Amino acid sequence: MIITKIKGGLGNQLFQYALGRAVALHHKLPLKLDLTIFKTYKLHRYLLDQFAIQADIATENEIINLKGGNNVLFSALRKAGLVKRKSYFKEKRSSYFDASVFKNNFVYLDGYWQNELYFSDIRELLLRELSPISSMSDLGCDYLKFIKKSNSVSVHVRRGNYLNTKNINVLDVDYYTEAVEYIRKNVEKPTFYVFSDDLEWCKNSLGFLDNCIYVDRTQTEIDDLRLMSLCRHNIIANSSFSWWGAWLNQNPKKTVIAPKGWLLNDPGSSNVILSDWVKL
Repeated sequence: MIITKIKGGLGNQLFQYALGRAVALHHKLPLKLDLTIFKTYKLHRYLLDQFAIQADIATENEIINLKGGNNVLFSALRKAGLVKRKSYFKEKRSSYFDASVFKNNFVYLDGYWQNELYFSDIRELLLRELSPISSMSDLGCDYLKFIKKSNSVSVHVRRGNYLNTKNINVLDVDYYTEAVEYIRKNVEKPTFYVFSDDLEWCKNSLGFLDNCIYVDRTQTEIDDLRLMSLCRHNIIANSSFSWWGAWLNQNPKKTVIAPKGWLLNDPGSSNVILSDWVKL
């Protein structure tokens, strides 16, 4: 049995599912999800049920059998290394590929797994399974009509909780200026579609953008993710959410621009960026 812990926002949940699915397929076993954290999680909600995923929800007993006890004492002992279980696999270093995660066929997976090498071999399958199962909102469909008619470029600006989070490199106007200049030199007559959790800041700070549409009042994160993925090109933030918007983009000639500084004080975090993406 393969169980993967689901935590964080939509982008993180997609990484955790993709890794778990890859490990489960490697061993020809079903995948189960540990959603325990969402019983008390206030910052984010579980969203993978909005996609055509192939996974069941793990029971409490199944989780305990692989992970061990879920109480505070057991968790503290495990974190201190005083209790070890072969069936519990904790990610050792964020965004680094660790092939040993595929060794065990009876395992609980705990991490963020932000490296495409874990699941690049099953891209076509994931493109199918990570398709939303619900129809897009009417407003989302209106935006999509314009996106399909233009040489569309999504621009994602992540601020919100990033402003108060340590080790997060909040991208400044210079990054977006450089990224837009690169697109203008390489894409004919681009139209920019801006997605953000702070559109007011974008409107005040990205005045250099012409031929620009601010994507506002869409109903769900799912709609935003789908719209970004259907743009022809992408300018992403150091955000797993817009990372997936670019990864799910199936345009074979797409240009994806990503920040080379993903996290502060962690050069290895740039492993999350694909080799054929442009780093600025």
